[in-house]
Amino acid sequence: MHGCTLVVISILSLLAGAVNAATPCDKTVCWQVAPTVCLVDQQQRPCQLALSLQWQSALPQSVCVYLDEQQLDCWRAVNHGQWQQQLQLTGPARLELRNQQQQVLLQQQLTVLSRQPERRRRLVAPWSVF
Repeated sequence: MHGCTLVVISILSLLAGAVNAATPCDKTVCWQVAPTVCLVDQQQRPCQLALSLQWQSALPQSVCVYLDEQQLDCWRAVNHGQWQQQLQLTGPARLELRNQQQQVLLQQQLTVLSRQPERRRRLVAPWSVF
């Protein structure tokens, strides 16, 4: 049993290392955003999300990050940046990285999911005459 636990721990640590390894960027601008899904216990409840992003560019750029048209942070004439903040989401949101001309360079959808399934209305009455 102890040997099996060691194997599982070893596999998990290898997978974590592979996920955390820097992925090569073959585009002009790349980013990593985590997490992209927020889980709440009940529907209609706000979701607390510790969002972090890192971006890099082949050339220095001036860019800003937006959450649903609200500017969160900006960088001037640099080729990389990072940002972290605790956010409260009430529904799906769109995260964007824009240049000075307001062109969207990158975008990521943030999703809010509920553990409690949506209640469905019964199509048939619970009672019957027959």
